[in-house]
Amino acid sequence: MSLNSGDVSPKQLEGDLAGFRKLSEYLRREAGINLTLSAKNQTLLASRIGKIMNPLGFSTYSELHSALLAGRRDVRDLFINAITTNTTHFFREKQHFDFLAKSIRDVVNHPDKKKSREIRVWCAACSTGEEAYSITMSLSAIFPANEGWHLKILATDIDTDVLKKAARGVYPQEAIESVPDNLKNSCFDRGVGDSDGLVRVRKSLRDLITFAPFNLMSTSYAFQSKFDVIFCRNVMIYFDRPEIQSTIRKLEGCLRLGGLLFLGHSETIIGVTPGLKSRAPAVYERLNTNRKGEAA
Repeated sequence: MSLNSGDVSPKQLEGDLAGFRKLSEYLRREAGINLTLSAKNQTLLASRIGKIMNPLGFSTYSELHSALLAGRRDVRDLFINAITTNTTHFFREKQHFDFLAKSIRDVVNHPDKKKSREIRVWCAACSTGEEAYSITMSLSAIFPANEGWHLKILATDIDTDVLKKAARGVYPQEAIESVPDNLKNSCFDRGVGDSDGLVRVRKSLRDLITFAPFNLMSTSYAFQSKFDVIFCRNVMIYFDRPEIQSTIRKLEGCLRLGGLLFLGHSETIIGVTPGLKSRAPAVYERLNTNRKGEAA
């Protein structure tokens, strides 16, 4: 659709309070994002949604909302991708990766792990991939494939656009300034010619990660096997308390006994579940709480 003088502008959308409430409720229900009614959030929603309204052929929030309720996947993906905020960088909150490297051998000390020699990690809300690659770089140095260990990293996000960027593993050279020097040299290929100024995560590391869409608001997290480590950092700051409690319990259920859950430093699980014990700031270990019918 070509743009013309009749196209909708963000300014036209800001005053639609009824439409704002409809879309904010949809966001809360589908993505756990709590976008309360305020002048700041009205401007935020209008500026981000205004970018997709014209290409979709919508002129009002109500038209967009009707398409969302009708189950149009293309509209939903564009809507969610436009709203979600993706702030990340390599080795963000480095103390978590230091703790991971220090404690991971305790995590895999279980007899079953010694037999399978498999490490399973879930990086939830992975954004453009820097966190997932930071985890992979940290663990691949400890458990090299030539010692018979198998790293399986699942990286998920609700935003399909950032998942595509993450899977490519291409970043501006300045993006890896926070990466330790030894890993810069061993884990990245530097671009030449038209790709000068870019770096790409080496294929051997990219192949260890499966990037896939996943919504933390899903009723259940139906994974075939438990994870040894879960990173779910700085995403629940957008959730209401009930969503936080529900998400934490579902994450706990995905951890094997002794597994580690990493959260953002502004996120807390106090009073949510007795099955997780603090091991370090924003790091929790799953305890044996004798859940009936649940395998370790």
